[in-house]
Amino acid sequence: MKRRMTRFALAALLLAVSSVDRLSWARAGGRGPMLVDPTEKPSPFLLTGTDVRGWITGPIAHVEVTQAWENPNDDPVDGLYVFPLPENAAVTDMTLRIGHRTIQGEMRRREEARRIYEAARQEGRVAGLLDQERPNIFAQRVANLAPGARVEVVIAFDEEIPCNGPRCEFVFPTVVGPRFIPLRQTDPGAIDPPVVAPGASTRQRFSLVVDLEPGVPVQRIESPSHAIVVRDQGRYAQRITLSENGGERLNKDFRLSWRVGSDRPELGLMAWREPGRTSEPGVFTLMFQPPQDPAETEMQPRELVFVLDCSGSMMGVPLEAAKDVVRRALGAVRPEDTFQIIRFSDSASGLGSRSLSPTRENLRRALEYLDSLRGEGGTEMVSGIRAALGFPADAQRLRIVAFLTDGYIGNEREILAEVGRKIGGARLFSFGIGSSVNRYLLEGLAEEGRGEAAFLGAKESPDQMVERFVERISSPLLTDIRITWRDVEVMDLVPNQAPDLFGGQPLILHGRYRRPGTGAVEVEGFSRGRRRVYRCNVTLPEAAEDHEALGRLWARSRIRQMERQLHDAARPEVVEAIATLGIRHHLMTAYTSLVAVDSEISNWTGRSSQVSVPVEMPEDVAYEGIFGDAKAKESGYLVQRNRQAPPPPGAISGFSSSGYSGPVSERDRIARQESGARKDSPKSLPETRKGPDVAQLAPLRDEDRETRPSFTRLTLYESDGNAIAIEADGKVFRVESGRRVYVKTLEESAMESIRKALTTAGTNCWQGGGSGARLVLEAQGLTRVAGLAQRDESVQALAALLRALAS
Repeated sequence: MKRRMTRFALAALLLAVSSVDRLSWARAGGRGPMLVDPTEKPSPFLLTGTDVRGWITGPIAHVEVTQAWENPNDDPVDGLYVFPLPENAAVTDMTLRIGHRTIQGEMRRREEARRIYEAARQEGRVAGLLDQERPNIFAQRVANLAPGARVEVVIAFDEEIPCNGPRCEFVFPTVVGPRFIPLRQTDPGAIDPPVVAPGASTRQRFSLVVDLEPGVPVQRIESPSHAIVVRDQGRYAQRITLSENGGERLNKDFRLSWRVGSDRPELGLMAWREPGRTSEPGVFTLMFQPPQDPAETEMQPRELVFVLDCSGSMMGVPLEAAKDVVRRALGAVRPEDTFQIIRFSDSASGLGSRSLSPTRENLRRALEYLDSLRGEGGTEMVSGIRAALGFPADAQRLRIVAFLTDGYIGNEREILAEVGRKIGGARLFSFGIGSSVNRYLLEGLAEEGRGEAAFLGAKESPDQMVERFVERISSPLLTDIRITWRDVEVMDLVPNQAPDLFGGQPLILHGRYRRPGTGAVEVEGFSRGRRRVYRCNVTLPEAAEDHEALGRLWARSRIRQMERQLHDAARPEVVEAIATLGIRHHLMTAYTSLVAVDSEISNWTGRSSQVSVPVEMPEDVAYEGIFGDAKAKESGYLVQRNRQAPPPPGAISGFSSSGYSGPVSERDRIARQESGARKDSPKSLPETRKGPDVAQLAPLRDEDRETRPSFTRLTLYESDGNAIAIEADGKVFRVESGRRVYVKTLEESAMESIRKALTTAGTNCWQGGGSGARLVLEAQGLTRVAGLAQRDESVQALAALLRALAS
């Protein structure tokens, strides 16, 4: 009896939920990252540094990122690190360096790469697996890192350098900001790494060296984010390094900008075709920069809708920067325009029920309303989209939506699909506010909304950005664009329909060709009511070796275009086309991965701990906005999450980078079925416990009540993939075919029965469960999983109770 009580006490200690305060995002009906205690064991601080080496030649950058991994623990570990790369990066290569050995990564279909990695992990070999979770978020796994061992992971990618007019910018993101994940989002993937506790550091060093060779004279090389050193390397070449190379923290995007050429219009083409392979199509990139036309003509009145993200992650400096943008933009509203201000966090609300004329009184009301806004709660961006695009349009005015957010969400596809459905004739301009914004989402919003994305550091002046926005929305510079090719044959154009262009916004078009030749390209459109035609002679070469990256960039753009078809529905034929294109071009996608396996066995014990590498909180993001009020810093939220960090794929399903995140996706379910759904060895399973049927449970004595486990969510996953979820407040949901449906709310007596059954089931001993039918218990960041296949009577009884209560 004493032993049993000790077990109950341990369960209560591990599963107790603080009654003083709760995570603000959890209150808002979502999930997010967890804090990590810097003193916890095994230590999750496996990365000592990230080194970036870049070469920018003309409009293309080639970048190599080296992650230095070291194990400070006394036992082997399997590590997971979730990190960002540019949203348009074409990731092509990963290698492992172990001492004097170099292991080249292989591009495989995602499920095949997982099987290879898992087999190597079980054999005790060092292995690396790189998955794309979002176009700008990647998950690096390293298995069997021995105590004191050092492994370098080198990742290579190409990307286009975006230019607006003569100004070009290279951005290297360094940290994945905390993502708000609505509970309805059943498979967010590894996008929410644990965050290091307030006052602590990940101890990673950050260094960067970039060689800039644009081929033309450059001016005003500067970084609004970091102190840099610029050294002249000769004709039109500069080397840029950080002033404190190796001393910077990984908590904000590195941004480098420069100016080239002049403001005159440019129309040019670059091509590549591999020598000796005339049977393969060549690829090209067309770049067109339309001229500014300062002539004033009659302009269409506008309905300006400003949408502000007022969620917890925007608390403080970011939200104040967003307000400043709106204040300055309101100063440029024309008398014939109307305006509206909408705020959203858990839900959306506005300044009024309709758009307002810019009278002095209405502008005063708008400024007072702005001043009243505060950052708190979750990021239900769908509500903001619907509020901005859902009310009746003004037929006399062009609706222009300015969306201001950090983009810290995990349901990007849902958001982009909603914009595609609701945009109509409106235009959407997205403003990324903060030091480490979600550029994939912001660029996607602008693409779906036929507008433009702009980015502002939380401490930067918004003057130039607002001025540029005002210029852009005064009138599109070139509309109804049509591109005609003369005497040359091209195919597979991306985008297949050229968007309208605003002042200073370039048109970049990727395509392929089979026959070389010389001809011309004409870009035709309307500028302020007048027809314009721009013409350029082009040559599609028989062979060209100088721009090999163009092939990968075309494939990356083509994949991005196909991914838009998946925003609102599952299309297996599109998924297959994306995977095929990724394999053919040795390119990472959501369905292709890079895997590398050492030939030598380094871990003969067969045991290793699984840990998630923590990341910095992005600069200027308040801990209170994510984890609750200031008390969270002092008392309750140093969660030792890494002790239950996600194992490698195939071990336990339904885990993301910081713990349990809902049912597995169909993609991962298929992958695990094909890989054989690995079974845990008998030695790794807890001792099977026998217990009475739930109906026979006797009430606990008063002195035992404090040992009963509490939970935030208890979920039963059936073998068919459907689920029953019970929340701490008694709400019961069924999840069927990926849809979460409310069933009912349980009485306190039913909740008491669940707590008794949990106590009997000994939840502190739950350690696994595979990918089949299972019970998952979540409480204050800790997660416990028990597989029903283990035939534990007390676990089976708990499952039967949940089924009965949900009927």
